Amino acid sequence: MKGLAFALIILANLIGGSTYLAQKLALEGLPAATVTALRNGIAMLCLMAWAARGGAGGIRLRFTAREHARLALIGMLGYALPLLLGIWGLRGSTSGNASILILLEPPSIVLFSCLLLGERIRWLQGVGLAAGLAGALWIVIGDPGQGAALGELFAGRYVGGNAVLALHGVLWGLYSPLMIPLARKHRPSDVTFAAMLWGMALLVPAALLEAGSWHGGATLTPALTWTLALGIVGSFGGTILWVESLRFLDGATVAPFVFLQPLAGVLAGHLVLDEHLSAAALEGGLLIAAGVLLVIAPARRRAAPV
Repeated sequence: MKGLAFALIILANLIGGSTYLAQKLALEGLPAATVTALRNGIAMLCLMAWAARGGAGGIRLRFTAREHARLALIGMLGYALPLLLGIWGLRGSTSGNASILILLEPPSIVLFSCLLLGERIRWLQGVGLAAGLAGALWIVIGDPGQGAALGELFAGRYVGGNAVLALHGVLWGLYSPLMIPLARKHRPSDVTFAAMLWGMALLVPAALLEAGSWHGGATLTPALTWTLALGIVGSFGGTILWVESLRFLDGATVAPFVFLQPLAGVLAGHLVLDEHLSAAALEGGLLIAAGVLLVIAPARRRAAPV
């Protein structure tokens, strides 16, 4: 089953990387927290339909008090808050800085997996993580046209926004280690829905604070269309694939795959908006692929018949 889990986590991260483009287009007609709350609500409706298919019995929220507390922590601290911080951080920084600081997520997954689950990182996982980090960094800083530079992270003008973006990347690292024990005990649809439901405790108030920015116009229909796509493909499809993969993969194994997201974002921009595809993106993509292969190869050898 590990082969399938690897395929799922790869697809989940390719979807995750492409959501940056869809979110950018949705934000042309709707405010940020509103897009986030709507896509989350759409994903919850999809989860309910998914769980009800073929007599599956619908969503079942049969968790212990301790599991409910864990789901609340996941939904608010490891899911909704980083979604909001990512949007708010961009207001005081640049998209280039955000591309760099989201790279804090994979090392954070490894750190929290060690602290919360007692996982130990194997040396090939460490090499794969380093290769993926190098490739992702090269994608976002290797092309001068991208406007991202490590030196900008410490410029006075962006310190506040960068601090928020850094916290956003670290908090995303909580999601997988906290979710792993639940994903291995309950159906992915149930734990995903419960976490999203808790996340609404932050997302709905944040969206209501933007009520003064809600307006009609020519940009509203395209924005709602992109928000619908974000909810169905990104928040529903991507999250279900991610949680399903956690049934078979540990946190340190999952972490390097996150570096596929910057590559997917660059490719989506090139295909949809005809954005420039630089040599740095291709070179970085090769490094990321090498890192992912280093993580997959040992597992495939262990699974091979003797």
